[in-house]
Amino acid sequence: MPPVISFIARPNHGKTTLLEKLLAELSRRGLRVGVIKHHVHDFEFDKKGKDTWRHKQAGAHTVILSSPAGIGMTRDVEYDIPIPELVARYFHDMDLVCTEGYKWEGYPKVEVFRRAIGGEPLAGRNATWAAFVSDARIATDLPCFGLDDISPLADFLIATYMKKRCVTSSLEGANGEIALDASEARYLENVVLTTLAALRPQEDLRHLTLTICQHDC
Repeated sequence: MPPVISFIARPNHGKTTLLEKLLAELSRRGLRVGVIKHHVHDFEFDKKGKDTWRHKQAGAHTVILSSPAGIGMTRDVEYDIPIPELVARYFHDMDLVCTEGYKWEGYPKVEVFRRAIGGEPLAGRNATWAAFVSDARIATDLPCFGLDDISPLADFLIATYMKKRCVTSSLEGANGEIALDASEARYLENVVLTTLAALRPQEDLRHLTLTICQHDC
């Protein structure tokens, strides 16, 4: 699974603006980055009156809008899906997943604090705090970056949390090795991880060994 980094802040301290800049920098470096934004209230995914909105209002459990440029989905859920399950289902082919919010989850956190807005950094700091991004000096031994230090922040995250991901590119068959190209290997990975995430959402899917045996009936 890709690493998860949470960006946290008091309201209006600029975590979304910072994340926008960081996403552009990581994308420029060729990395695939996913984002999870936590919302504690109900929301409408689509605009009122649009076809997909009408389908959802009519009673569809899941609606997907598909186009050559991308897909969008809205789906009913029975609980607030935890980050590991979201990552396993939808982000396992990313290099990095960034979240907005989830300040009390156990993932590395980058806190954004702007003295110009007022107040103090978040209380309750613990060992999951990884760095600060601020326009002021913070009383901490953690790395601190300025609001415009996007490239150094990207360097820090890559060096600290991102390791090269390896996907097996061949299988052993009855007649010897079955070579898989990159797209076939990724397709197999997607199918396996998506299926397991749906069947066993609480399982740790970071380390798997898969053996497939087929026998004559």
